[in-house]
Amino acid sequence: MVYLRAIHPDDRKSLREELFLKLSPESLRNRFFGMKLDLTPSELNYFTDVDFSHHVAFVAEVECDSHRRLVGVGRFVRGNGNSDHAEIAITVIDEFQGMGIGSLLLRQLINCARKLGVVQLEGSMFAKNTRMAKLLRRTRIPYRSSHESGMVSMSLDL
Repeated sequence: MVYLRAIHPDDRKSLREELFLKLSPESLRNRFFGMKLDLTPSELNYFTDVDFSHHVAFVAEVECDSHRRLVGVGRFVRGNGNSDHAEIAITVIDEFQGMGIGSLLLRQLINCARKLGVVQLEGSMFAKNTRMAKLLRRTRIPYRSSHESGMVSMSLDL
């Protein structure tokens, strides 16, 4: 069973230890566009202390033994000049990729974005990050994409 819930500041430790530190080098490169050894305290604050208006984030948890384990996170952040446009990011730890968790997070983000008046979700990824591109295409929401210098940009028109 997968549980989705809003992220909150108390998730700092589990976001780092259960998610970030469990990502493979490839997943880290795909998410952060380069190698990243750890998250700084200010990054942890930014990722977990969200306002659910400009910056929205949800976590995915699975039942492990007697507790829930954080295995994924999805977020969007509205652009400064375009409050109806937002940048999206989804990360699922490697051992849980391909199980539909990213799809669940994406659906939750899309529903929330629509309720908040966001009309376009945009994602940038390495061209070889085919999982993220497939995830966005499978929504069956009209999208546009462009390729440049090994990067793909996709925009979902909500």
